Parts: sequence; C-alpha cells; structure tokens
Amino acid sequence: MNKEIQALLTAGNTSLASRKKIIQQLPNEVEVISILVDFTFDSVAKVNVLASIILDDLLQANPFLLDSYIALFIDQLPQVGDESVKRLTSKMTIVLVEKRASLLDAKLEEAILDQCLVWLTSETKVATEANAMHILMRLAPKFPEQAKLIGELIEVRFPEKTPAYQSKARKLLQKIKKL
Repeated sequence: MNKEIQALLTAGNTSLASRKKIIQQLPNEVEVISILVDFTFDSVAKVNVLASIILDDLLQANPFLLDSYIALFIDQLPQVGDESVKRLTSKMTIVLVEKRASLLDAKLEEAILDQCLVWLTSETKVATEANAMHILMRLAPKFPEQAKLIGELIEVRFPEKTPAYQSKARKLLQKIKKL
C-alpha cells in the first residue's frame, strides 16, 4: 500500500482539486495515516510536502485520526527541515494541543514546548512562528516558568520582526504576563 499511496501523491499536486481527488482515492485503511506520517517526516521522499498537506487536510476534518500516532508525530517534529512541512506540522500540532489535549502527557507537552522554542529561535518562516506562539498560548498555563523565558526571547526579537509576527507576539506576551 505504501507504493500505491506514493504513486497517488506523485501524480497529484497541491491544488485543492488534486488534494480532494487524492483523498477520495486513498484506501480506507488504518495504515494510510501511518504512511502519510512517514512520508511527511521523510526529508528524502519527494512527496513529503504533499503528504503533509493531505495529512493536514484529513486531520483538520477529523482530529482523531492521529490519535495512535501522536507520540511518533511529536517525536519527529525536530527532524523537519522543509519550511512548508514545518508550517503544516506546526499547524497540525495546534490541532493536537487544542482538540486532542487529553492524549498529551507532560512529556509530550514538554516536547511540543521545546519544539516551539526551536521554531521561534531559528530562521523559520513567520507562519510557523505564529503557529508556535498559538501553541504556546495553550501550553503557557501548564509551563509558566518556561513561558516567561520564551516571552523574554520574543521581546528581544520583537522589533526586527514583521507586523504579523508582532501582532501574534503581543497576544502571547499579554497572556504570559497574566501567569
């Protein structure tokens, strides 16, 4: 089935019509999510970006699909190098933190927090940074000390950032100050 899904992804593209067609053609089997997760985090696979887009489309429609793979997904976040995949995996992480939080133990939440710090302190696109700040708003009450330290880092970098970043950062900093 791995090759079948790879063939679907290779033949498709990122347009909405193509993605819908791919999703309709995916076998209705549990392994599909596992395979999409594997392709998403495989930097050598030429289909990793499209796999992450399809996985995100599926996860946005049904947040429960990743339940069996949450730990695997979170553990692999640091491996992502492609900016498009970073943006999409950070977006999927928002879904996990908001809609599947009951499945996240302290270790997984801390791993997410660590990854958010990496996204915020490395040369990452603003959309990924905004997603990281969104996640931090959710996790800050559970990790107030770490949130305050991250807030200090954000304040240092604030003047050099884009207006979109600054807008999201203001909201996060307000939340952190209330802790």
